[in-house]
Amino acid sequence: MPNSSRPAPPSNTTQPIEGAIINELYYTGQGDPRHKCVAIGYHRNEPVVYKFDTVDLPQGTRTTVTFNEQSVVAFFDWALATHLGSVIKGAEREPMTSLVMPGSTETARMFSSGRDGEEKFEWRRIGDKHPYGYELFSLDPESRIARYDPTPRELPRIGRAYALLEYGFHEDNLIRDALLALCLNRWIDWRGM
Repeated sequence: MPNSSRPAPPSNTTQPIEGAIINELYYTGQGDPRHKCVAIGYHRNEPVVYKFDTVDLPQGTRTTVTFNEQSVVAFFDWALATHLGSVIKGAEREPMTSLVMPGSTETARMFSSGRDGEEKFEWRRIGDKHPYGYELFSLDPESRIARYDPTPRELPRIGRAYALLEYGFHEDNLIRDALLALCLNRWIDWRGM
């Protein structure tokens, strides 16, 4: 999407994201962070689509996260249908809580990712009414690297998008983990958990 079509930053954030914003994902669907949620846009100037779909199975409730309609990048296995359970990324299974650990403030939640899986990142909720905006910070050194803006907008060829994620990093595992953590942050805040 050309830079000229990029919406203005939300009014409640005054600082620019560190580095150039070169990636955009527009959120479409029903607004439920874990079901029929589609993030469509560009990552490293390549078109991408991430989908979150949740189904009730005999053994429990599962969200499948796919990339470009071809690859499953993760599963969320929910406890008792709506409570945090486990996340499966490749052959690794860990508690969902590893993606929403306590952060630096009561409205921040931390996770680890990055090139070696040891870098710390934090989604910080902004605003005081739902739907919430979020900003993603790298914690060492601290810098804002992404912004999730829940302002609805109409887009050519896509239709109505209920949110925009802008980010300035390239690592595939970081965008995967950031999207997973954002989904859980939105779910927790949406459900009032």
